[in-house]
Amino acid sequence: MHEAETYLNRKYSTFVVKYSWCFLLLGLIICFALGLSAVLLRDLPDFNDPTKGFVPRGKNTLTSKLFVLERVKNELDKQMLAAKVVDNKKVSSSLNINKEEEEDEDADYDDNLNESYLLEDLRNSLDSCAFLSSDQNKCLTNKQVYELLHNQSDLIRFSKTIEQQMNKPHEQICTSIDLNRHYEVYFESSNKSIPNLLTINNLLSLCKKQNNLLKLFQLDSTCHYTLPQMISYFSNKSNCSELNENDITYFIYRMQRCHQLYNTGLIRLAGLKRYRFKPIELFEYDSCFRYNFTFLTLEYLLDKTFLTTNETRYTAMWFLKPKKPKKSLNGSEIHTANSAYDLFIKHFYRNPKFDDGWTRISALNLLDIRISTAMKQIRADMFFVILAISLIVGVTIIYLRSITVALMTNVCVVFSFACAYFSYKIALGIDLFPYINLMATFILIGISCDNVFVIFDAWYSEKLDIYNQARLQNRSIEFYGKLTKQQEQQYHRDRDNTSNGIRKKLTNKNNHEQDGNQLEDNENNEQEEDEEYFDRIKNPDLIRMMKVNDEQMIQMMGGLLRHAAASVFVTSFTTTAAFFTNMITRIAYVQLFGLFMGFCILFNFLMNITMIVSFVIVYEKFCEPLSARLGLFNHFPSLFDKVLSTLTRLSHVIFAVYIPRLIIKLRYLMIIIFFIFGIIGLIIVFYHPKLSPPKSRRYQFFQLTHPFERFEYQMRDQFLSYINEDKENVTNPLLIFIFGIEDTDLIHPFYPEDGKINQNKQNLIYNKNIDFYDPNILRWFDIFLKDLNRSDLFINVQQTYSQWLTIGQLLRGFVTSTKEKSLPLNDQEFFVPSTRNQTILAMERLFNLFKGSNKFQSANDMTRGNENYRIGFLPDSKTQEIRAFLFTVNMNVTFNSYAVQDVYYNKLQTYFQKRLEQLRLSEGPNGHVYKQVKHGWFVSPQFLFYDLMREVIRGTYTSLIFSMLFAFVVLLLTSGNVIITIYAMLTIVFIIADTVAIFVLCGWELNILETIIIIMSVGLSVDFTVHYGVAYIKADWKKNETYIKRSSKSLHLLNNNHKEKFEIDKTIIDNEHSNKKETLFQRIKKQHQYGNIQRFRRIKNSLIRVGSAVFIAGFTSFLAGLSMAPSKLTSFSQMGFFLMLIMFISWLFATWFFLPLLSFIGPIDKFGDIPLGKLCRCSKLSSSTVIQSVSINDNEENIHEEQSLKNEIN
Repeated sequence: MHEAETYLNRKYSTFVVKYSWCFLLLGLIICFALGLSAVLLRDLPDFNDPTKGFVPRGKNTLTSKLFVLERVKNELDKQMLAAKVVDNKKVSSSLNINKEEEEDEDADYDDNLNESYLLEDLRNSLDSCAFLSSDQNKCLTNKQVYELLHNQSDLIRFSKTIEQQMNKPHEQICTSIDLNRHYEVYFESSNKSIPNLLTINNLLSLCKKQNNLLKLFQLDSTCHYTLPQMISYFSNKSNCSELNENDITYFIYRMQRCHQLYNTGLIRLAGLKRYRFKPIELFEYDSCFRYNFTFLTLEYLLDKTFLTTNETRYTAMWFLKPKKPKKSLNGSEIHTANSAYDLFIKHFYRNPKFDDGWTRISALNLLDIRISTAMKQIRADMFFVILAISLIVGVTIIYLRSITVALMTNVCVVFSFACAYFSYKIALGIDLFPYINLMATFILIGISCDNVFVIFDAWYSEKLDIYNQARLQNRSIEFYGKLTKQQEQQYHRDRDNTSNGIRKKLTNKNNHEQDGNQLEDNENNEQEEDEEYFDRIKNPDLIRMMKVNDEQMIQMMGGLLRHAAASVFVTSFTTTAAFFTNMITRIAYVQLFGLFMGFCILFNFLMNITMIVSFVIVYEKFCEPLSARLGLFNHFPSLFDKVLSTLTRLSHVIFAVYIPRLIIKLRYLMIIIFFIFGIIGLIIVFYHPKLSPPKSRRYQFFQLTHPFERFEYQMRDQFLSYINEDKENVTNPLLIFIFGIEDTDLIHPFYPEDGKINQNKQNLIYNKNIDFYDPNILRWFDIFLKDLNRSDLFINVQQTYSQWLTIGQLLRGFVTSTKEKSLPLNDQEFFVPSTRNQTILAMERLFNLFKGSNKFQSANDMTRGNENYRIGFLPDSKTQEIRAFLFTVNMNVTFNSYAVQDVYYNKLQTYFQKRLEQLRLSEGPNGHVYKQVKHGWFVSPQFLFYDLMREVIRGTYTSLIFSMLFAFVVLLLTSGNVIITIYAMLTIVFIIADTVAIFVLCGWELNILETIIIIMSVGLSVDFTVHYGVAYIKADWKKNETYIKRSSKSLHLLNNNHKEKFEIDKTIIDNEHSNKKETLFQRIKKQHQYGNIQRFRRIKNSLIRVGSAVFIAGFTSFLAGLSMAPSKLTSFSQMGFFLMLIMFISWLFATWFFLPLLSFIGPIDKFGDIPLGKLCRCSKLSSSTVIQSVSINDNEENIHEEQSLKNEIN
């Protein structure tokens, strides 16, 4: 096996060296063709609707049930439209008449009515309901309402001018607002010391801005509501510029007069017109109810603190969008999302003109364009990709001193993205492309630089070995160009030091038998001198300029593949696996990002082992000679050259000298400190404060300082209109039970709009086993509804059951004779026909009589004002047989947190399963009702957020576990050592824990983006640890019989001293004599000290080989994250923060925890190796083969060298 792998390595290296140009050009052409075809053959991604794929979808997801429910609604609407028998003209005319009557009712107020007459009407109806809601059985009486008004009436009258202002031609009367796509501008005081807006100066300032905004929005013909306007109306003034202090005082008095009445909910009920019967005229004319001005003011114009403080810090100006589309003078349509965006950029974005020193704009909501604006911002933020590339090019030039390598690195990033885009769009045919996929460029830049730096470091390390070999064998060395004075001096110093070193070693060898103790001291001094000398040597230009032939390149390429390919393979595949585990989740948004990102990294890996290694040869054959002949770097200013030389030497000294010394000397302290940090991170993530799901259903697109986000995250919590709406949505929401239709959503989440993929899949799947004409089925439905009514889990079941009883009464009337109808009836029991045929006949007559009985609300239009229909039947469109039965109840819960939703949903599941189990036990083994109804299911529109959070939590932890397992397997197979793998996994766990812990402390919650980040952290945190681990395993620490010591970009004379031989032999002899005398602990301690020689050498070798490359790779990824930080999009800035944090923590733990752990108790020799690992580790035998060949040559050459030196000494 090893021979075969060595053969393949040799063949591939030979092929790359001989055909490098062809290999490189072929790869570039293929990548360019794939990327171009993907762009030309498919439409570019559309980011206008980022919510596509943002919800869970698939088997057993609640959101899929909602999609099924939506199709049920569509099928019902389609059948109702087909069954419509009323003439459209009659319907439209009747609607117009009703509309005109409603408008007349709103406008027909007589200000000259006698107050005494109105009070008399009150006295005649004191015990009558003032306002009775459609879903209420109890109400406040007229007497109670009048008492809440302090037994005083406040009849408000308006001038004709105000009446005209309120009646807009071709528009609605200005007495109501709906929370649906209007212009909302929120103001606050410019003076923080006087935050109250209810001052005369602030109101006059707002009045001027109201007029300016009317002109700006071109909305003179539509309704608008502002605080200055409303205060002037209450003072019967038509112009807000005429306001004075008395008007403010009078306004506050009137609002506070209605305070108690508002707390009862009556003013909101009246303002939304959610009552069955009109109130008495006294209340209609009272200031608390007239034109709904009090309701509009308290809920839409004043913040929530007004009723308790008589002050308001914020106010809103509402400018209603016209019902009919309008065009500007140039013919373009206005009041659209695009026109609103243009207004925002031109007049509001970083524009201080609305700050006059008194008031200023605090937040905006212009036709709900927040999401579309975020998508437009993506195009602008692509500038940060250019910034990241520029930073990477700069770092690469400084580190590798090559513009060509920097450009090639970024070319690979672009082509990796292009090939992944081809696989995504063409090969898989996926059109849904989430905007977060664009972040792949930033992540890919860091990963690609990591791999390129490791590959080039390995190449120069192999070239350094060739240089050392030639120098120690006293062979002449050719260079591509003329050496500089500094390079010549370095070259001569190397040769002189080689001769001196060999002479000293030969002298010590001759004196070896004379004095063993003196030998040991001499060897100690020599080793220190050698290492001190070689730590001073650092001139990479000298190594790069050394000329190598094709055979040497083949040998160097083989060493590069043995050392660098293993690290690149592990890092690439573990990162790819981490992203591919996103497919475990059932959220298309997360799945598609993981799929695309995995493709990007896979293609980048393929380019690294093909195009990049070919480019290494091309660079060596053409670029290095050209650069040497032209002396490109010699033309730079001396200061620049000194800076680069200083940085290069500093890097070598840090990673070859100081960091190894610190790790070895402070290993115990480092292990304890970082172990404690890791445990603290785990406690923070899993115990307290703990990573938790979000409390809000809102998703942040911009930074919180953005005016759109200030509206979403601040203003919505300040105004009662939004507070009450959010409260109503989560309080006692609807629950729909459905029987007869499978809850399977056949639409593929990746192809929601693809007609070919979803052909013939739009239809519902009916359960053909259930027979709705079976009397036993109807009886069970009756029992089930009664049981729901008795359960504490539901409320308002009686309303549903009353409609069920009404249907039973109608069925009875259709199937019973005249004599039977005269018998006494039990109105509280549902009538079930005695036979199936009678049920069929009754149902047919029922549908003919009541065509509207099958009207049913969908997940999108179940509003509080449309709950009249709580039971529905869905007949077959062809046979008219009943295929489905649906009914609604209200859940007795308030969904104010994920925990509450989770507990309640589990109770629902348990309750429903118990009812079915009771039915199964009561019927016995042959019961057929259970078999028919067991496929029933339930769903609620309020389960959408819960389902999303449930899948986020489940998918995050599942994907995290699987990605960790895959990383463990890949590490084990690649390193072939169990101990290294365990240490690496422990380090990775601590890295992820500390990273996520910092997120938790920063206030992050487990949302979509955080899920992607946590799963991605496995792949990104493994890189540095793997590089160190592979370098530790493959370290050539035994290379003491040769004269060449491997290093990374540094010259080291091989430690071919006899000190270590002497120490090892002496230790073995001493151990044999003292084993009987020493205790077990002493023997273990001695064995550990003996193993430390190997551990310390491996640690230093791994840092010399990959230390600087790992640091620079982490630094480039850190810069990629830093370039994303200024983005206005939260997803981009958070991803940038994550990249910076994960790179920093990964490098800290890999360098200062993983390596100290290895230096303390790392594996030595073959301890912890597994046979499977040896099969996968192709470098050990192949490396030893190379070492052996070099050693033989060295020994033959050095025999002659020693002989000549002996003659000189004698």
